[in-house]
Amino acid sequence: MDFFPVRSQRFFLGLKSAKGNEPTLDLGGRGRIEGEEVPISYLISADSKELKIAEPKIVKTPNPDGSERWQVSGDPAKVREIIEGKLRKHMKLGKRITLKDGSTLRPEDLDKLFKEDVTLTQNPSVLKEIPLDYLMVIRFFSKVALAMGHLHLGETFSRSITGEMLRRHMTVSRPEDVKLPGAIWPETDSAKRMLRIIAEEDHHVIAIMDGEPPALLVSLFGEYGAFLPLGELAEGRYPTNSGEGTVWRIELPSRKLSRFTMSSLLAERSREARRRAREALSP
Repeated sequence: MDFFPVRSQRFFLGLKSAKGNEPTLDLGGRGRIEGEEVPISYLISADSKELKIAEPKIVKTPNPDGSERWQVSGDPAKVREIIEGKLRKHMKLGKRITLKDGSTLRPEDLDKLFKEDVTLTQNPSVLKEIPLDYLMVIRFFSKVALAMGHLHLGETFSRSITGEMLRRHMTVSRPEDVKLPGAIWPETDSAKRMLRIIAEEDHHVIAIMDGEPPALLVSLFGEYGAFLPLGELAEGRYPTNSGEGTVWRIELPSRKLSRFTMSSLLAERSREARRRAREALSP
């Protein structure tokens, strides 16, 4: 859920979490203010957005008399919190803090010090890096495959060699330990044509094709997919297809669930293709 492309999809669809929390979009990253690189927090929700320096910066310079000169920059609320804490500590010790003009800083001066008309508001550009943890994707789709295999094929599948392999991949921590057959996003070029059969924008679609072995097809948001065999193929045998198969389609953001057969999905797609062809040929 925290992977940025998925978080973005959830935000633009208004897809709440299971607890009912509204989705947010995190556009934070690195920005430059007065030639200096700083971390930027930029969080957007359905009804608000907040752009600010994520971490305050404190520069301490020693003075000849043994005191220190502090320069604190960052989000005004955080800077005020730092200064208030420093001020309370010094007052308890019987010490004082002076401003640049030599006047003593008192608690009642803070409102004036942080008045909006003397606060400099910056609007930096933000460079956002989006890391991709490939093992996170492997772990996620392995969990989906194990759960759907158990739902469709029962406990025998969960306790099978394939079930154990998927269970190991749910906690895989090293790329060299990935031994899954099939294809998982972003390495789904070999399965693109098959995934296109079930992919549908603004939907999650999961399908199991009955056969030897059964095969799992997954498409999230119509973009992120996986194709995984749910069994081993005997040596010298070719994959076969049998039975109707099962498709689960989840409409977003309502999460309305529909369940039907693979053959009915293919018939639906065939009708859609014929309709589009007629529209393209009509004057």
